Amino acid sequence: MVWLALVMLAVLMWSATGLLYKIGVREREHVCLKFSICVGTVFFVLAFAYLMIRDEEFTIWESAVKYWPMTLFGIVYAIVNTISYKGYVYNEVTVESPVEGISGGVSVIFLIVMYLLLGRADSVWHLLTPLRTVGIAVIVISVILLAVARNKEKKNDPKYSKAVWMRRGLGTLIFPVVFSMADALETITTGICLDTTYGYSMPQGDSVIIVGTEYALFALGFWIYVAVKEKKPYNPFKKKNLPCLIGAVTDNVGIVCYSYAMAINSISTDPLLALYPIASMLGGRFILKEKIDKMQCVLLVGVVVGSVMVVADTVFCA
Repeated sequence: MVWLALVMLAVLMWSATGLLYKIGVREREHVCLKFSICVGTVFFVLAFAYLMIRDEEFTIWESAVKYWPMTLFGIVYAIVNTISYKGYVYNEVTVESPVEGISGGVSVIFLIVMYLLLGRADSVWHLLTPLRTVGIAVIVISVILLAVARNKEKKNDPKYSKAVWMRRGLGTLIFPVVFSMADALETITTGICLDTTYGYSMPQGDSVIIVGTEYALFALGFWIYVAVKEKKPYNPFKKKNLPCLIGAVTDNVGIVCYSYAMAINSISTDPLLALYPIASMLGGRFILKEKIDKMQCVLLVGVVVGSVMVVADTVFCA
């Protein structure tokens, strides 16, 4: 029961995150930087909390050098995450969450490439099981057809032009796909650093401290830039900015619930959590009153189904 409660809470928190982020994009100027300022604020609090409760002596510089893959990832994550928030400007959360959820398929592709480069696999076909192959194919085909469908949706719109391609079609989906790549990279990096057999045996709290500190430094830089450009400091605690800040909190609460759920039952956790975009789609439809046509809805479900196939196959074959 504890495991199921943690999984359901993670689904709820991550679904709420998408809805809150979508609500938070009402202010368009420097929206990506402002998102990251909110996220960096939450990360700083988490990193400080982990630093305070850490029993052993800790030097962040030594840890950052020792666990350099996590340090490098933290920089990439802060940059890519900031850019990907633009997806909430162009996409409904009904579309954003399912496409972000393809990270399971992306991480499998990344792992296959890494294993081939390291010589740990003789052929790609040794790693691509039938179910995994079909799942990846379903994701790719669904995303391509979704891009076509979204492009056709606005073809008759007088405001449509090739100059604003980013708002429709494949351009619209670039941002959630980029986020899914960063999320997949996080999965691989965390595995490499935390693995006690083949990795660096990194204490889990150290990853939060390193990535949190790096993100907080980026956020500080963004805050200074926004203050200079807008000639007034950005206050993430202001009422109209709270959706972004609360979204950052719910995102991290979801991560914590996910971690504990994985510790209890790793076999069943990922396949269930791969369904969270369904909850986001329902929230977007009934809470934010978003509307998408039937074809796009079918294709989005296809993306989710493909993701579940990849994650389930990866977990059960591990």
